[in-house]
Amino acid sequence: MLAAGGISAVNENKAYGRSPDDDLEKYDFILPRVKFFAEDGPKDYWAVYPEGDLNLLRTFGSVVRCKVKLTSDCRGKGGLECQFNTVVEFSDIERLRKYPFVFMTSQYHYTLSKLEKQNLKHYIKAGGFLLMDDCVVDQTGDFFYRSSYKLLEEVFGKAAVKPIPNEHEVFHNVYDLGKMGLPHCHGTYHRPQGIFNDGRLAVFLSSTDIHCAWVGNHTLLKEGIQMGVNILMYALTH
Repeated sequence: MLAAGGISAVNENKAYGRSPDDDLEKYDFILPRVKFFAEDGPKDYWAVYPEGDLNLLRTFGSVVRCKVKLTSDCRGKGGLECQFNTVVEFSDIERLRKYPFVFMTSQYHYTLSKLEKQNLKHYIKAGGFLLMDDCVVDQTGDFFYRSSYKLLEEVFGKAAVKPIPNEHEVFHNVYDLGKMGLPHCHGTYHRPQGIFNDGRLAVFLSSTDIHCAWVGNHTLLKEGIQMGVNILMYALTH
């Protein structure tokens, strides 16, 4: 298990490296939420359940003993962005490339522009990690999952989207999830899919709403948080 300094060293050695940004100098880890817009639901649903991100970060900082940024300073500001420690968009590659890990979720269909797709591909190929998790609290369909799967095929090619086996390290590095693999918290279960960059898992696509478990008051709260910690640890050490 890495101490705080170990994760800092990993971040410095990643393709994107350190940024002069104050937050990136002060913290070992920041969890950016990706801002994008739904086609068939509330456009701001990318910002659903920020408390889930906060709960995961608290656990991660405690378990791995590193300094994480928990919330944004919203004094004198407004808008949904203030609920997160930072927000990124695929349209802004210069901001995106500052962070080795980004997270996106929704429960609706969506598409990205040609520029956003190009930037996503550049981000992943240069060493970034993307967690995509389908939120299915109000809907019964796996709409975000299907849009994400299609997006990954368009950006990386159909053959590039591969199932992540339960034996993969991401299910066993900090917490051993045994034969369970990806916890099934809500919605339609699909085997988790990934994009591998030179053998390294770089995109983790989940249909099972593990983010909802992070919010709390869920029968799989422990397993959902453990899965989140495992994903963060894998991304920051590979």
